[in-house]
Amino acid sequence: MFFSRLFRKDTRPLLVSFPKSGRTWLRVMLDDLGVTVQYSHDGTDHGRQKSLNRLNADKSPYRGRRTVLLIRDPRDTVVSGYFQVKKRHNIPVGSISDLIRSDNHGIEKILRFNLNWFSAMPRLETARCIQYEDIHRDTAGSLRSILEFWNLEFDSSAIADVVEARTFQKMRTSEEQGVLGERYGTILRPSDVTDPESFKVRKGKIGGYADYLSNDDILYCNKILDKFSYWEKLDETLQKKGINYRRFENL
Repeated sequence: MFFSRLFRKDTRPLLVSFPKSGRTWLRVMLDDLGVTVQYSHDGTDHGRQKSLNRLNADKSPYRGRRTVLLIRDPRDTVVSGYFQVKKRHNIPVGSISDLIRSDNHGIEKILRFNLNWFSAMPRLETARCIQYEDIHRDTAGSLRSILEFWNLEFDSSAIADVVEARTFQKMRTSEEQGVLGERYGTILRPSDVTDPESFKVRKGKIGGYADYLSNDDILYCNKILDKFSYWEKLDETLQKKGINYRRFENL
């Protein structure tokens, strides 16, 4: 009951994502624009080590909130999660091959989290979905579309300036130099400045999982994706509840 009342009272825009789906980049740009947003991993923070069998499929508390679900290729998400768990949370998880098969952090947990949201989307009239990959391909257009969905208006020049200032490489440099740490504290400081894999802003590469996973690991991930018909369900969700954005033009 308290959870439901809390959500009814909160009118802030809401951004939901599984950890390491690209939220930090989007958050910093939104903060630069002065947009107040509530951010949630919906109970899946890696530090909690919650089993996939304990995921909550009930999204009714989110009804009425203007909610954006941010998703990313689960294979990239799980690889990024490995470095988050091992180098930032210091949780002993074994090898990357062990982690992708883990009930607490692995790819099946990511799939189930996203699929729970896909299933709930038709009942959440004010919820939409956007892919990290789309933000990568057209950062300004995606950012504008998110803002418009939240009924927020910004000049094209303001959006363009933020996008230019927050390229992934500039974000990484800001973390390395401590600029982001001054603003956000330890969550945006590298655990070890000499270890590039310990940075919060690590690589953000689309398809980067192939640089870290063995052929057997990739085959395992792909089998899990196929088992749950993930790509088909993602396509259906994006067709019905995806944020439709227009190509950005700086007039």
